[in-house]
Amino acid sequence: MEIPEIGIGMLGYAFMGKAHSNAYKKLPYIFYPPPGIPVLVGICGRTTGKVQKAQKKFGYKYSTVDWTDLIKDDEIKIFDNCSPTNMHAEPSIAALEAGKHVITEKPFALTINQAREMFVAAENAEKHGTKHMVMFNYRFNPALLLAKKFIEEGKIGKIYHFRAVFLQDWLVNPNFPFSWHVDRNKAGSGVHADLNSHSIDMARFLVGDIKKVCGWNKTFIGKRPVTKNDPGIINDKSSPNNQKTMREVTVDDTSFIWLEFKNGAMGSLEANRIATGRKSMWTVEVYGSKGALSFELNRCNELLFYSLEEPLAVQGFRKIIVTEAKEHEFIKHWWPSGHMLGWEHHHCNALFHFVDCIINNKNVTPGATFLDGLRCQEVLEATLLSNKQGKWVDIEEVHSK
Repeated sequence: MEIPEIGIGMLGYAFMGKAHSNAYKKLPYIFYPPPGIPVLVGICGRTTGKVQKAQKKFGYKYSTVDWTDLIKDDEIKIFDNCSPTNMHAEPSIAALEAGKHVITEKPFALTINQAREMFVAAENAEKHGTKHMVMFNYRFNPALLLAKKFIEEGKIGKIYHFRAVFLQDWLVNPNFPFSWHVDRNKAGSGVHADLNSHSIDMARFLVGDIKKVCGWNKTFIGKRPVTKNDPGIINDKSSPNNQKTMREVTVDDTSFIWLEFKNGAMGSLEANRIATGRKSMWTVEVYGSKGALSFELNRCNELLFYSLEEPLAVQGFRKIIVTEAKEHEFIKHWWPSGHMLGWEHHHCNALFHFVDCIINNKNVTPGATFLDGLRCQEVLEATLLSNKQGKWVDIEEVHSK
């Protein structure tokens, strides 16, 4: 049987554009026989020279600085949006309306209104068989999928508490230059949207929908150096002879959230991009009446499981190496038992799943749909409102607006 080809149009050529392109290139031989063979057709970016370099590096047929070229191209069937957050809504909606399957990076949208517009467009497109997914790639980590299985099987009983901590330090140096990540107009919010979105989605994935939140966001480093041709320069009077040109940071670099789930469980989330010494530490913990689960991204092939049903003499956190092809999701496509997967493989698994859903008309779940993206955005928005008002905010207050 001949394997169909499926054309890819990529918006964005930096960190995520590289990760997604890598996954598409691996799909035909890792997931053999593949449901479809991705063909890297067009890649779009803001800067001509950089996007041309990315085209050659990743192997796309052409490059462009106009994303509408990807929408107009009939060879492109999947529109993959890896652009900054402020560029998620308009191109993704246009692609859906043009009948293209769309996958969008997180954070899902810049605002709650954009998120709603994206969801409505996806809902309408779905009636015609068009698929959509938000790239919450950790849903495709085998250890976290095992955690979900344990929870659904009742192995940890009634859930009492979900806890997630996502810490990075790449902005701890105050001389790290200004970028779109610290500009509210392009990012929406800072670490709150960027890292908390992963934790919020995983909280919903493992525990369920969230009822209300109480949040606190703060900015510690309020200015960052920029190039002299940057339009947002402010004068830094604290610098000797005013030799530095600086720009105001308009987003948070630390965030705390308390959650109450609809099922009565409680949750706590912490995110930080100035956590000195933490390169990318994401810990997820779930505590229940019969046991507990713990996962750490830096040890992403392991799941810690504690069960009160074990004899008291041997109770303790059991380390499960999640690499058994016959038992653990996605492992059969990779290496022999005991050989570890890494960060990139979650993207490979996710994009294989998305292509499989398109070719074989499968349900995108357990991948995150645009409805999941909207629900995450509601929690993000409610937290910002809570931070502003200094009180708990019910998700329905945002949902009903």
